[in-house]
Amino acid sequence: KKHLLDRTDVICVSWGHVIDGNLHINIISPGKFDVDEDILNLIEPYIFENTICRGGSISAEHGLGCTKNNYLTLVKSEECVKKMYAIKSMFDPKGIMNPFKYLPNK
Repeated sequence: KKHLLDRTDVICVSWGHVIDGNLHINIISPGKFDVDEDILNLIEPYIFENTICRGGSISAEHGLGCTKNNYLTLVKSEECVKKMYAIKSMFDPKGIMNPFKYLPNK
């Protein structure tokens, strides 16, 4: 958290859906249109770990996509993730449907 307090080059905008409890967070660097990996690497683990320790989830109405998929093991057991891979393999043996989305990258 301390690392984040020292940053003056970011803007955080949050909004959500009160009825279903979803909170969306956008963190941007003014003047930049590409992902700032340094800021992402500071903020993402902090947000996900704090969300999970408070009983929240890292996915919402849009699922995990390709940014949160590698954090799935924080909320699901290794056995559960293996079963997810097995089910996906049954329906998509060639791995062509939404590659690199939802399940963690191997």
